[in-house]
Amino acid sequence: MPAPPVAASDTGASQVRRVPAVEVAPTVPDREVAEFLLDADSLDPTTLALAAARADVVRVVHSAAVPTPAAVRALVEVLEDEVRAVGRDRGDVRVVLEVEAVVAADAADAARRRAAVAYAEAFAALTWSPSATWLVAPPEVLVADAAALAARTGVDAVALALVGDSRRSAATLAALAAR
Repeated sequence: MPAPPVAASDTGASQVRRVPAVEVAPTVPDREVAEFLLDADSLDPTTLALAAARADVVRVVHSAAVPTPAAVRALVEVLEDEVRAVGRDRGDVRVVLEVEAVVAADAADAARRRAAVAYAEAFAALTWSPSATWLVAPPEVLVADAAALAARTGVDAVALALVGDSRRSAATLAALAAR
């Protein structure tokens, strides 16, 4: 579900820019779209250049190589430079940040769930903190937090990768995001 384009010209020209959006991450990739995944294993100059030259969609996931919103923003800027370097328009490449998301019943439930994830993570001996990048909140707050994250990172959309029982809320979240 691509972000809706919005005309951005006072002169009536056909210039288009994308508006940050929120979506539920697809469980099955769209085979008709050239998609590249940028994660710790694929984050190298060759993959960035290929993505810039060929991708319709670039999916970014948090990892030890991209552990924070600031790192995502920096990666988006590098990707935009690569897109321009190969002569493509930035509007031709949709950049999506995929984040794990947990739907909570209320603020207290969200705090409890965050604490449980952080507790388990403390014993995992990881080089970065995945729980710091998860979105955990009631549905309305989750969508608002994802939209704010899209704006902060410069991506075209944040795709909520629903964890566990949160998958049952996919339709509700999609409806909220469509508003």
